[in-house]
Amino acid sequence: MNILSSLKAKVKTLLKLHGDTYHEPDARDKYLEAIELSYLYSMFNLFNRVRKVPGHIVEVGVGAGRNAIVLGKLLKFTSQHSNAKYFGFDTFESYTKLDLKENDGLSSTRWKDNSIEFVKNRIDNHGLNKICEFIVGDIRRSLPEFIKESHARHGGDSLYCRLVYIDTSSYTPSKVTLEALYELVVPGGIIAIDQRRQGGEWKALVEFCEEAGCKLVVGDNYNDVPAYILKE
Repeated sequence: MNILSSLKAKVKTLLKLHGDTYHEPDARDKYLEAIELSYLYSMFNLFNRVRKVPGHIVEVGVGAGRNAIVLGKLLKFTSQHSNAKYFGFDTFESYTKLDLKENDGLSSTRWKDNSIEFVKNRIDNHGLNKICEFIVGDIRRSLPEFIKESHARHGGDSLYCRLVYIDTSSYTPSKVTLEALYELVVPGGIIAIDQRRQGGEWKALVEFCEEAGCKLVVGDNYNDVPAYILKE
């Protein structure tokens, strides 16, 4: 049994245990066999690296909510959802004008259909509305404001993170995230980028590692996260 077949068997078992049903893909979505399952495998591996580390999960760049569903389900499957949450930051209106000006190749319409209403509806359908929380706005302002408000409400120890996942495809939001959250990542925690082709996320991560003296780690597997920082 190869890795993908083994992963599919595990997914079937997990879904069955939680009352869901796995449907075999038909000819219209066979491409998911290689691409989507390899991505899920990489996300499971990433979560497993921080599974025994305390803290929340933060994603910057939510898109259609795929990772929110995957990571929210993993928190639930491992019974960690009572003391850890997923926080997702996004404009939910595609890229900002500053992002488009700063990063060549980004599209102003590519993610415009991923509204906050659409994403929340997906989360509700998966029963994750008490696990996943979304913060709407430009990350340049929304993340610092969220951290400040969280500390004001609960004290300075309220937003420790085990995993920060950056999927912005742009430089400044990625750099803002690294600078704002690195100190809140617990030892053994991870800050990862999603960008497979080198661009804004890579530039921000390399710069931050040079400035902070961090070691840059490269993913091991096909379709794995391309690079990450392991907090020591």
